[in-house]
Amino acid sequence: MIKTVGLAKDVIVKFSLRGVSNLEQSLNLLSHMKKHGTVTSFRLARDPLTLQRTGMAVVSYLHADDCRSALNKPHQTVSGLPAPYDIIDVSLFIKKTR
Repeated sequence: MIKTVGLAKDVIVKFSLRGVSNLEQSLNLLSHMKKHGTVTSFRLARDPLTLQRTGMAVVSYLHADDCRSALNKPHQTVSGLPAPYDIIDVSLFIKKTR
């Protein structure tokens, strides 16, 4: 799996909206993702029509090795989030070309 990542630096994080419902919990999620390396961008996704959160975030890392570190464990537990909503899924972010 790591060989297919190449020079990718972005990951998608899927989480429960009940687990990340306020600023403090969002910062806990960001802090958890920083354990893998230097985060250059952290964006919580919103539905473009309703502006409601979607339960996904896009995390960009400074180095591809940091991205690979985050992808090594696709299911992770985030301290500071309420159980059972403290489990996140991490996958590679692939930009769609038009």
